[in-house]
Amino acid sequence: MGNVKRAKTRRSAFSLVALAAGIAPAAFAQPAPPVQAPPAAPAAQEGVQPFEAAYFRQYNPVTAFDIVTRVPGFEIDDGEALRGFGATAGNVLVNGERPSSKVLVSEQLKRIPSDSVLRVELISGSASNVDVRGQTQLVNIILKKAKQGGSPTTWVAEIRDLQYSERVSWNGQLTKTFSLGETAELTLDFQLPNLRGRGEGYETVRNGAGALTEYREQFGQPNNVGVQGSGVLKWRPTARDTVNFNAQVAPTWNTTLNGQVRRLPSGSLFRATFGNSEYTNNYTAEVGADWEHRFSPELSVKMIGLATVQNVDQDDIFRIYNSAAVLANTQTLARTTEAGERVGRGFFTWRPGGGHTVDVGLEGAFNFRDTTLDIFNNNGSGPVPQALPVSDARVEETRVEPFITDVWKIAPQLTLESGFIFEASTIKQTGDQQKERDFSYAKPRVIATWQATPEDQFRASAVRDISQLDFAQFASSINVIDANTILGNPELEPEKTWKLRGEVEHKFGKRGAITLAVFHDIVEDVQDLVRSPVSPANDAYGNLGDGTRTGIEVRGSAPLSPLIPNAEIRFSGMWQETSVEDSITLEDRRFGGELDWNYNVSFRQELPQWKSAWGASALRLSDKVDYKVLELVLTDRPGERIDLFWETTAVKGVTLRFTAANIFHPDEFRARTYYSGSRASGTVTQVDDRKQRGGPEGTQVFTIRASGTF
Repeated sequence: MGNVKRAKTRRSAFSLVALAAGIAPAAFAQPAPPVQAPPAAPAAQEGVQPFEAAYFRQYNPVTAFDIVTRVPGFEIDDGEALRGFGATAGNVLVNGERPSSKVLVSEQLKRIPSDSVLRVELISGSASNVDVRGQTQLVNIILKKAKQGGSPTTWVAEIRDLQYSERVSWNGQLTKTFSLGETAELTLDFQLPNLRGRGEGYETVRNGAGALTEYREQFGQPNNVGVQGSGVLKWRPTARDTVNFNAQVAPTWNTTLNGQVRRLPSGSLFRATFGNSEYTNNYTAEVGADWEHRFSPELSVKMIGLATVQNVDQDDIFRIYNSAAVLANTQTLARTTEAGERVGRGFFTWRPGGGHTVDVGLEGAFNFRDTTLDIFNNNGSGPVPQALPVSDARVEETRVEPFITDVWKIAPQLTLESGFIFEASTIKQTGDQQKERDFSYAKPRVIATWQATPEDQFRASAVRDISQLDFAQFASSINVIDANTILGNPELEPEKTWKLRGEVEHKFGKRGAITLAVFHDIVEDVQDLVRSPVSPANDAYGNLGDGTRTGIEVRGSAPLSPLIPNAEIRFSGMWQETSVEDSITLEDRRFGGELDWNYNVSFRQELPQWKSAWGASALRLSDKVDYKVLELVLTDRPGERIDLFWETTAVKGVTLRFTAANIFHPDEFRARTYYSGSRASGTVTQVDDRKQRGGPEGTQVFTIRASGTF
């Protein structure tokens, strides 16, 4: 309780200091990549480190993603799940601007052939000439102008063998840029993703006294086949205008087989459940566009529009057998989900002199999610509906955000970015629960960057973030096999956080860099599982009180020559401590579902005499805990994920890559501890210990990938 009170005091004090300091109004990242001649590399004193395309050739890159992952001391950030378009920017730009899309930036980079990249700029600190605010480090990809007739077609063909599934998965990709005259170009990308996996679980069940009461065997086997097509059009109708248009559609045809067999300690059958899920309608689509007009070098305007849609219809059939292996019940679930977003954003950029760049604009958005869930049981007498609270829900949000940002170059070595956003929104829920609420938030931000020496830079930031509400959490969900139900909560509010962060970066040589960061978050209305307001014995997504998150991060890269010729190592890691008061036990605990630490180390060595390279990586994550009304769920994978690869360009025109991923495939362990009445009682009634093999993180995968151009 004392920690939370101190957090409140610090938050209030900081808010007053920040506002009193006159934090200039701010904008969240601005979108969209215009088509224009590649800009010249910014001056060195602006904290920009350029890397020409030749720097990356030794890594045999196929796409821009392969290039960006080799930038020293940099890690791709796909952006945070924040409210609005401007606030969701990642840390990668194309030609100085952000694409008018919400597709993950890492996915967008995989659609840009490496041959199209002229150079890469690593920008440390706020920069006035790029289209994203609020980031302390960015990568800007400068593309070549499309040649007459367009670029060659880049192709990728990949097959994968997934452990436990005994089935082959694949992916294919074709990408080509067409030149549409002197002022326009069109890039088309087509992919055929496929996943055929399998996970298996083995569980023991013990009562409160520790006596074995049951064995369980579970399996899940997804079969996902999809098609993804996307296009990006870049056009310069005049010397002062740039227009961009992008579209993507991704239908998938998915099925999942799953089941559970439960046995008594004697080995005799107790119950069995076998399910089949079919996604009869499953697709996502997005259309985005932007237009920028430059009145003069000092003044420009930009308009952005974005629309997304998602549609999923899922039919589940579960057949439940009794101890005599006789069909006792057939349970059917019919789920539908339709969701979408409409965003409009416009802003002026003005450079009045004195080292200032000011953005002033307005963003408006409409978001919705419509879900239904119908459950029927049939024991042979005909289907009988099963009630589930808040199973049908439509949630709508209308939001408006005026914003202003100032990037001030105080001195050649010192930059200050400050800003302010005011958000006003209305969230309305209809269906099983009726609710309408109005929200308004002030979101100031300040970021300071000091280039102390050519090799050393210091960065400090203070940002107030408002989390993105997941509309899926307003409606109930059910997992039949895992016996897990979470009810929708119309009372859910966004999490509000003051994020304080300091970073120091040191570069050594052309390929070496290390960054150390410390952070402290003061969190209000921590989002977690709570008692359902409509059914107190059940769990729902909701809000706890105030909490804190404090930690350190490190990332870097370093050449290993002359110790190991033509080799380098990359590393990153995070450790944090979180604290919030538990709504059930009223004791301080860590944040539910968050990691306490992680690390990732990778090694690569070039073998030029064999036109090859090889490498390895190790990844490890801490355990995590979920806190429910009646349960404490601990999940841990006590072992590193080890990946190996070898690639070669010995075959002319083709890059071959062989990967053995997750070679030790460590099992995941989960312990579900049930309590009498609630966790506050401390009386354990049952413990389920599960060992899980396979799944997204526990499967050994062998991959062969071939790529090239024609």
